[in-house]
Amino acid sequence: MVVDGVTVLDERLELTLMKQDPEIVTPIGIAVDEKDRVYVLESHTHLPPKDYQGPDHDLIKVYEDGNGDGNWDRESVFAEGLFEGLNIAFSPEGHLFAVTSKEVWKFYDEDGDGISERSEKLMAFTKPGQVYAHAAILSIAFDTEGYMYIGRGNTGAAHWIFQGSDGKEVSGYGDGGNILRAKTDGTELEIFSTGYWNPFDLKFDNYGRLLVADNDPDSRGPNRLVHAVKGSDFGYQSLFGGSGIHPYLAWNGELPGTLPYAAPLGESPSGLLNANLGRLPQDYHDQMLCTIWEESSIVRIALEEKGLSLTGSTEVILRGGKNFRPVAFAADSKGNIYFTDWVERVYPNHGKGKIWKLSAKENTEHLAQRSLYDPPIANEKVKRLNQLLSKSTNFDQHFKNLQSNDPFVRHTAVMGLSREVHRKKLEQAMQDASADVRLSALLALRHSDHPREAALARQFLEDPDPEIRRMALIWIGSHGLASQRENLERALTAGDFTTQLFETYLETVKLLEPQFQKAYQNKQEEISKRIPLELPDEFIAGIVSDPSNPSQMRAFALRYLEDPADQKELLLEFLSLEKEEYLLMEVIQTLANVPDPQVADVLLQISLSTNKPVNLRAESLSALSRQPLKEWREIIPLLEVSSENLAIAAARYLRAKSGEEAVKLAMERVLNDGSTCDSEGLRQQLMLALSQDTGQRPDPQELDAWNSLLEGPADPDRGRRVFYSNTSLCSTCHVVGARGGDLGPDLSNVGKSKDRRGLIGSILLPSEEMSPEWQGWFIEMKDGTRYDGRQIDVGYEDIKLYTQAEGFVQVKKADALEYGMSATSLMPEGLEKRLSNQDLKDLLAFLESQ
Repeated sequence: MVVDGVTVLDERLELTLMKQDPEIVTPIGIAVDEKDRVYVLESHTHLPPKDYQGPDHDLIKVYEDGNGDGNWDRESVFAEGLFEGLNIAFSPEGHLFAVTSKEVWKFYDEDGDGISERSEKLMAFTKPGQVYAHAAILSIAFDTEGYMYIGRGNTGAAHWIFQGSDGKEVSGYGDGGNILRAKTDGTELEIFSTGYWNPFDLKFDNYGRLLVADNDPDSRGPNRLVHAVKGSDFGYQSLFGGSGIHPYLAWNGELPGTLPYAAPLGESPSGLLNANLGRLPQDYHDQMLCTIWEESSIVRIALEEKGLSLTGSTEVILRGGKNFRPVAFAADSKGNIYFTDWVERVYPNHGKGKIWKLSAKENTEHLAQRSLYDPPIANEKVKRLNQLLSKSTNFDQHFKNLQSNDPFVRHTAVMGLSREVHRKKLEQAMQDASADVRLSALLALRHSDHPREAALARQFLEDPDPEIRRMALIWIGSHGLASQRENLERALTAGDFTTQLFETYLETVKLLEPQFQKAYQNKQEEISKRIPLELPDEFIAGIVSDPSNPSQMRAFALRYLEDPADQKELLLEFLSLEKEEYLLMEVIQTLANVPDPQVADVLLQISLSTNKPVNLRAESLSALSRQPLKEWREIIPLLEVSSENLAIAAARYLRAKSGEEAVKLAMERVLNDGSTCDSEGLRQQLMLALSQDTGQRPDPQELDAWNSLLEGPADPDRGRRVFYSNTSLCSTCHVVGARGGDLGPDLSNVGKSKDRRGLIGSILLPSEEMSPEWQGWFIEMKDGTRYDGRQIDVGYEDIKLYTQAEGFVQVKKADALEYGMSATSLMPEGLEKRLSNQDLKDLLAFLESQ
């Protein structure tokens, strides 16, 4: 079924267009009252262009079906005068509330005629003076116990203060977005939950769980549905920038003390609805609906219990074209679901808009329908979670729960044990034999405002467990415990070294720098992330050059040299003096990105040196592909060495020179000499270089056949060289272990997230399964220039796009012929054509090892 360009993918549903422009323009929030009148927040103040013809304030319109025929025959204006309105909702008492970017308003319709006689501003920002609407007050919902919940965006890292009707304030500086809670009269304001990017909507499910649709940072995804509970932290802090990638951040509960999301969502989720409020088929029971603005779709979210929380997955039920941009939901007493449609993919007010109705067809067996403020259905898991969150004195129960596998149970334990009454026993738990218990004790103590927190955090710096030491660093850095600045390095030397630990150490050093501390504490910048977070001068170079530091530390520090070219002499000195192979490998990988004739000559000598380890020689050959090497012909004899890995590395380097007669003859000689070329991997490499037929391969769609073809021995070290080679170009867009580009996803943990078949599919069919946060975009200019990238931002006059070659490019919208989502992945198809079967096996082994 297709209605005005929107495809209904569930044949049991029907879709009706109720209103469109010019009768309704740029609608955002929507709500339904007890008389089934539909209220729509019509925006006129969302970045309007200079020549905008609409009013200078937002309207709340009311639509009513007076004769019961399913069509609206009455229209009026309920209220006007709002600026940057974002959402509306009815409270259980029947009052309409509206949130704007800066304020919360309550409207009074005292005679019930659908027109507000007066309004009251209950809550508002007192700081900042200006705030971007998409990172401000975004959403509102009510429970059945007298509270309202407000979704606050991250305010662009600005210092913010929000004030309730009784004068009580909550504030933040560099934190993430929050869910704020207050009584429905605006009193008793508090921060209920934190760690969001921009929580665009929040709704309760049938059992009283508060579910939040949160947008994602620039480079950390996906967008997510989270289950918010008292005191929960979902991992984002704006102080650390907009990418979402930082050792102090998490997105799916990766950092102890943060909670995972319930379900991944597509790009720009904007509205949520409890499916049981609608007249929908029975299998929608206990599900949520969500508008996915950027992807022009509406999804159903199937949820199931997981421990004391939820997990889920999505299925598209409505999909439109580029002029379908669904925003917010509401449902009436008959189960009709209404939603607003912004229509165009531009943020400024543009004069377009639609309102739709969605419901099941008459012959469909419907689910049991609920009203918006029916009491929550009794649920043992929800009851248990609420009980654990409310207990304050049962130390033994909380202590036992510290060792639970359920992160929500552990959260309740940390919350309960952080109370002052438990401090003494918590300090005893610091010596527990279980690392899980010690870690949870750390989290509870960090949350407790302990008067001796600096001394306690200092003890955790020398814990045997590296994860505990890492969290001690985060405690010290996030709380600004500058007295511990000289003790930070103990976290690196007290036990096993990990790269995560080292990254966290560097960020903690930055946070404790006196210049940063002074500026942060005094809020010298209105926007916290504008305060430079920098290491002391020559800090990394000092780590690298100090032989008393563990070799692993020195090696990993090389990846963070701000400008390796400035340290060329130091790096070359390492190559001549260092004995540790691991450190030498890191030096070579660092020098690979320092194109220089002297570097090229040194790398060539290592490649040719018969007394160097084969892996070092092969790594040097790989690094030489990015060097200005004049004497490259000296590599030709390496085609005939006995070491398979070295010969393959030489063949890969020389592929770019295969048009040279000397190279071609040498390759043909090796290929035709059965006694010399007994390596299948080398044979395949030479055949590729000489453009010879390498044999029949399956179609890229035949993943099972490819899986069989790529079975057999593989070498992850060799695969790393494939990853960073000029042949594959993988590292141009992807990073592994802090090395590589950022146009595509970080693959440092890809071995945990994808199985072998999934990895093969990602390589062969990159467009089949694109995560929303890595969606490609294009801009085609009128002069024929084309830009491809991601993270597009379309304004009224300009378009900004992140590209690999040039970073962010900004063009005039008037100069663009066309722009939009790329039909295919930014990762080009056909990678397998540039790689041998053995290359692919080795590359898979490398990725699986991550």
